[in-house]
Amino acid sequence: MLAAGLALLPLASGASPLLPEPPFPRAFVPLVREPESPGDGCPVLSANRYESGPAFQYDRDNPVRPAALHADKNLALRGYAPATYPGLKRELVDYGSTDPVQPPQLATLFAPARVPPLVGFYRVHDWNWAPSPAPGTRGAPLASWPATALGLKVSPGETIHAPVSGFDIGQGYEAIVLYAGERRLAMRYAREDSAGAPGYTIHLDGLCTDPALLALYAGADAATGPRYRYPAPGGYPLPVLRAGQPLGVARGSEIVVALVDTGRFMDPRSCNEWWQVRPGYTGSCPPHE
Repeated sequence: MLAAGLALLPLASGASPLLPEPPFPRAFVPLVREPESPGDGCPVLSANRYESGPAFQYDRDNPVRPAALHADKNLALRGYAPATYPGLKRELVDYGSTDPVQPPQLATLFAPARVPPLVGFYRVHDWNWAPSPAPGTRGAPLASWPATALGLKVSPGETIHAPVSGFDIGQGYEAIVLYAGERRLAMRYAREDSAGAPGYTIHLDGLCTDPALLALYAGADAATGPRYRYPAPGGYPLPVLRAGQPLGVARGSEIVVALVDTGRFMDPRSCNEWWQVRPGYTGSCPPHE
């Protein structure tokens, strides 16, 4: 179903890296943020280490739209509403799959991998774009699929990891960080700095983003930095992620995940795409509605 978007990705699993190491040195950031509010329960220190690698400008906004005001990067702008489709199946469903490379596997958000209880079924809002740098306005919930965001039951404080996939974007990394906020994160399984380019993007909401990752992202996202120059003929640094790296911890008892394929929000219940790896799952994975 998603083969057209995947075929244009620059590197498949096992391919040799196409991108040189310099001029994007590794950066190790031990920490640096204050809690957004007293007693919010999120860690303020981190022993985790993250690195930067090259990302490439893809969108044609001039001036470049800030990531925090970009509705394809910051899910908080779009938001999501409960799915009200009367025939909605509150389980994984079968849409089939023609993916030539394994998509990101949501069970590997957790260690060990598991299919958690599905506790929330939502539809992400459409977006009415405005000329950059204005963000635009929220539209009605998307009706392209019965659900376009999925709530997963978690234990507060448990570590959430970068999902495993069949992609290699160079030097052993699988994804770049498109956006990192204190409560949410977006990662992309390709090097283009855009959810609209061919490939997959994952949005996660309900996190305490790791403070070291948040600090590294904040430096790369500086308003005066190379990310916001147009045109940017060369690459510029953004955080890069290996499969299984910690992204942060669950803020409460639910995290919400939304998936995008080449600019289109997809149904995250698809068992033969995002849940090919589903240890312990006892459901039947019936045909979709």
